[in-house]
Amino acid sequence: LVYYEPLPSGQTTHVLSLARGLHARGHHVTVVLPSALAPRVAAFQTFGVEVIPLAMRKVFWPLSSTRILYRLVRVGIQGRPDIVHIHSQEAGLSGRVIARAAGARAIVYTPQVIDIRRARWHGLYVAAEWLLAHSTARLVSVSTADRQRMIRWGIPAEKIDYIPNSVAISAPDGPVDAQAVRQAFGLAATCPLVMQVGRLSAQKNPLAFVEGAAQVLQTHPEARFVLIGEGPLREALIQRIADLALQDAVQLLGWRDNAVALMAAADVVTLTSAWEGAPYTLLEAMAQARPVVAPAVNGCPDIVVDGETGFLTPPGDTSAWARAVSALLADPELARAMGQRGYARVRERFAPTAMITAIEALYYQVLAAR
Repeated sequence: LVYYEPLPSGQTTHVLSLARGLHARGHHVTVVLPSALAPRVAAFQTFGVEVIPLAMRKVFWPLSSTRILYRLVRVGIQGRPDIVHIHSQEAGLSGRVIARAAGARAIVYTPQVIDIRRARWHGLYVAAEWLLAHSTARLVSVSTADRQRMIRWGIPAEKIDYIPNSVAISAPDGPVDAQAVRQAFGLAATCPLVMQVGRLSAQKNPLAFVEGAAQVLQTHPEARFVLIGEGPLREALIQRIADLALQDAVQLLGWRDNAVALMAAADVVTLTSAWEGAPYTLLEAMAQARPVVAPAVNGCPDIVVDGETGFLTPPGDTSAWARAVSALLADPELARAMGQRGYARVRERFAPTAMITAIEALYYQVLAAR
């Protein structure tokens, strides 16, 4: 399993879950991750998976890392691997080229996201995905919309499997003390709390969260807003919060290892992303029986049933986002009911066992085809 991610986020959650599940079923698993995520190595090692940190870049890897991955594919650690499963767009570009050159027996690829920030490079990116698909045994799309887009790009439909992400399920409203969490944030126990978890990057568009918060506060001045995550837009967010005089209402908490548990203290969990794959934040929030507000992009409509488990709003429409958040804050009973329906939906459709079983079956199909 090879993946790239500059900061801990959904990609790490996905690969960690997959590695744990495959290892539990008796497979030999090696995980190759970026050296920037060295603190995450221990999470994989706790259940006996071999982990190899490599210096990686978004597109072109250092020669030393290229050589190491080449040898891993060619020779392996416990023997030559049967499957090289590459995750993320970035690792998918260099990683598949290296794996192919090393004579990989079979390459599987999960991009998670198939959008890019710089629109002028989109045509080149699509051409690269189409070309590399020829040397890829199967592709895994985490959303139905993205699967259809890849088919329109000319990638054969029979090569693309839709396998949604999954999340660990526990009893809702579990051991987290919501009041204690709010006190730790310096918030009143009764104030409405809106939370967003994600990288502070252009993709996640956290500035829209701040802009939307200003609108919600016009009708719910007692509400408070929390952003959990790190990223390149942190300073811009600090400045925008100051410009709007929201220092008392909006907090940036940075990265928190217990972010999932903290969601249990929120009244509403949101996303304001410009694009997504199948975001773990939504799955994790719904697994905590929290109502969600998310943009109607990529895999979000696969996860959120609009009007039943939360609200979907047009991407970039902060007014629509603010209206949806305000509606949930104004009607706690509606919010509670949506949270319970969200919990039931995640339990039924997005349990880890289903994802592991589907990917394992895909591996066996690929090997049988060889």
